[in-house]
Amino acid sequence: MRSKLLFFAFLTLATLQISRAGNTGKIAGTVKDSQTGEALIGASVVIEGTPQGAATNIDGYYVILNIPPGKYSLASSAVGYAKRSITNVSISIDLTTTIDFSLPPTVLDVGEEITITAERPLVQRDLTAKTAVVGGDEISALPVTEVAQVLNLQAGFVSGSLRGGRKGEVAYWIDGVPVTDAFNGTQVVEVNKNLVSELQVISGAYNAEYGQALSGIVNIATKEGGSRFTGSVGVYGGDYVSANSDIFPGISKSSPVAIRNIEGNISGPVIGDDLSFFANGRYIYFDGHLSGYRRFNPQNIATQDTTGTRFLLFRDSTGRGDAERVSMNKSERKYAQGKLTWRVSSVIKANLNFIYDDNVAKAYDDAFFYNPDGKGSDYNKSYTSILQITHSVSGTTFYTIGASLFEKRFKYYLYENPHDPRYTHPDLLNTVDSYSFKTGGTDLGRTDRRTQTLLGKVDISSQLNQSNLIKAGVEVRGHKVKYESYTLQPILAQKAFDPQRSNPFIKTEIPLASSNLYNAYTRKPTELSAYIQDKLEFTDFILNVGIRFDYFEPDGRVLNDESDPNIFSPIKTENVNKTLAERQAYWYKKATAKYQFSPRIGASFPITDRGVVHFSYGHFFQVPRFERLYENPDFKLGFGTGNQGIIGNADLKPEQTINGEIGVQQQITDDISIDLTAYIRDIRSLTSTSGDEIVVFGGSAKYSKYVNRDFGYVRGIVLTVDKRFAAGLSATLDYTYQIARGTASEPGDSRNASLGGSLPEVQLTPLAWDQRHTLNITLGYNSNNWGASCIGQYGSGVPYTPRLSTDITTLLTNSQAKPQFFNLDVRAFYEVPFDPLKLVAFLRVFNVFDIKNEVDVFNDTGRAGFTTDLELARSQNTAQVVNTLEEFYRRPKFYSEPRRVELGLNLEF
Repeated sequence: MRSKLLFFAFLTLATLQISRAGNTGKIAGTVKDSQTGEALIGASVVIEGTPQGAATNIDGYYVILNIPPGKYSLASSAVGYAKRSITNVSISIDLTTTIDFSLPPTVLDVGEEITITAERPLVQRDLTAKTAVVGGDEISALPVTEVAQVLNLQAGFVSGSLRGGRKGEVAYWIDGVPVTDAFNGTQVVEVNKNLVSELQVISGAYNAEYGQALSGIVNIATKEGGSRFTGSVGVYGGDYVSANSDIFPGISKSSPVAIRNIEGNISGPVIGDDLSFFANGRYIYFDGHLSGYRRFNPQNIATQDTTGTRFLLFRDSTGRGDAERVSMNKSERKYAQGKLTWRVSSVIKANLNFIYDDNVAKAYDDAFFYNPDGKGSDYNKSYTSILQITHSVSGTTFYTIGASLFEKRFKYYLYENPHDPRYTHPDLLNTVDSYSFKTGGTDLGRTDRRTQTLLGKVDISSQLNQSNLIKAGVEVRGHKVKYESYTLQPILAQKAFDPQRSNPFIKTEIPLASSNLYNAYTRKPTELSAYIQDKLEFTDFILNVGIRFDYFEPDGRVLNDESDPNIFSPIKTENVNKTLAERQAYWYKKATAKYQFSPRIGASFPITDRGVVHFSYGHFFQVPRFERLYENPDFKLGFGTGNQGIIGNADLKPEQTINGEIGVQQQITDDISIDLTAYIRDIRSLTSTSGDEIVVFGGSAKYSKYVNRDFGYVRGIVLTVDKRFAAGLSATLDYTYQIARGTASEPGDSRNASLGGSLPEVQLTPLAWDQRHTLNITLGYNSNNWGASCIGQYGSGVPYTPRLSTDITTLLTNSQAKPQFFNLDVRAFYEVPFDPLKLVAFLRVFNVFDIKNEVDVFNDTGRAGFTTDLELARSQNTAQVVNTLEEFYRRPKFYSEPRRVELGLNLEF
């Protein structure tokens, strides 16, 4: 099937005219005589410092395509007329920058030139879908350290969700190539913020060139090398400076190197102006704000004494820890990127981009508070290679051949070697009682997952005439997902454990493939997509219209008989009497291929020279995350009665949504504009575990599987106010009012409700990110050599489900709200020039007021710091031999980060 898909893809490439998607913009305009207003035919317009340019037609019109985002100088000249240059011309991805020239007849001295500084228009005439555009300089000026922080400032982002969608519904693109991890919907590689030339967040009904996303597109263009050498070296360090040590134990002692970052980049020419490079490297260590204390070593055994009359926390001295503070959410990251740009000729350009990202992090777990060395870590490593070759066939047509290969490797383990002698018997993980932390033990769980995607795409763009820009494209993605997870077990001779005499350390073994403790699979799904669209630009309106085709081959299997799911442990007599090989011949059937056509339309209507009304509508398609398709691949279930687990479903249909929006952009003053947009989303066929449970043969047990049954409905209003930099001051405001309702926030919610004794919801209820009011404000001030900026964020409370009420008529799911959220971050800098060098000292403070924002709560009180369960435990005279009840009910993860302070220096040249 894969070979057929590849043949079909290349056949389509040979017969279809197609476009480069999502990485460049264009300049268009007219050249006229400044005295008569007549069009100048054959006038030259060039982007200075590049081979790109155009000549005007009979109407004095010109167009320049395939321009990377950034700022340029544009020059126009004609015989008998003075040359005129316009500097600071801004180009954005997929958008048109209009620059008109009025050339005066030659009355100036030969060689004299008129230079004008352009201002980026506050109202973008051809913006047909709500799009946030953030330049690299703007990102550098904000008090942020990662691109993810910039994303969370954009209108429509609420609690990690974009416009009410589930996590994993946003597609990430780098330099015109999608880089989303299809396994779980996350970004394959985290782009360093200092490498971003431009970042776009498209949350409206985006054009047909973009696919495999229900909620939005994050489009990142990275920087290229230039004709001269530039670079910088920077370091910063810091720590948490907070008075909230009652919530975050161990935070009262600050160290200037608890957070340490060193970074450098350099760019410039390799061979003249034709071959240039951009290289970046970064190392960051983050000690984290969630700590534990090494009171117990992992090999510790807490037990009764030999008489059985006294409880001993330590069987012997080897189990006693040193009581030192240990970070329980630390991370360490190494990052490198190299990009080569080669202008092979005046019409051919090639880009090669390589990104390496290596991140090791530990996830906090309350249970290991006194045994922090017993918890494992996450190991994420990714490699991304992107090759693009662009050929300008003429001044109005170009095509791009693109290819990418990315690999993401995720591992979770405590010790790298599964047979490490430091692993301990699983009984040591048992707690003294239900109110105690673990007094020893090692996490025996291990996961190893590798996702590889090989992508090929060909795109063509052609400006057919002054009004029509045709785009179309074909793309093929071949995935390989290799997954293995298991829980280590002691060898047979060590299965039984005597707390009085047994050695805590064990020899481990990996469970058999037939065991419920072992899961593994390799799948090779394939995707094919094609699109065609037309951008029509007229004086009175701009129209984007297109259609997209998506095809998915899952390479999965489903059960022929769902009443007898486990091939290793069959129940029906006719299956028991056959060998495993015989059962494999009929046990499964192949999952079917899926496809969809998705129409898209967007329109913009200029109502004045400073105002535009925009509208967009579209159908969107996304393959369910691979982790849902292939979960529990051998359909193994627990033993006993009741619901025994969930199985994946490789035959899941694509998830779908219909997005519509209408809005208005209006320039209020010379430096202030607003955008008011209203949107609706009708979301269908989301992955769910709702519906009837599947009964296992015999009727004593049942199980759930993923199906397409969840749905949602989201509506909202977004207000964006942008004050362009003037008189040293710039500002933005993004306000979102949103109502997000659905049948479930996550696929497993319905099954979890059933296990808890509740009936799954059969109507729309608030989703977990149904935050009605979200406000993000940025302010910046720049003087000659110093400046400051700040980010203020406010959010009304998101929902939570209160504990079961005695009033069965009350709708409980997400019926109460958590406390509101407020945060303020600031950045200040001071520059000292040492021509040709520049030294920049800066200070960043996050959560300036050290606010204890409650991001999670106890479900009986709706607060993070109080639960009635504490008083109940006290009333039962619960023994407190390991920790106090107050310690047990302290939940540092229920709060946002405390105040964080960072100081740094950058040396730039």
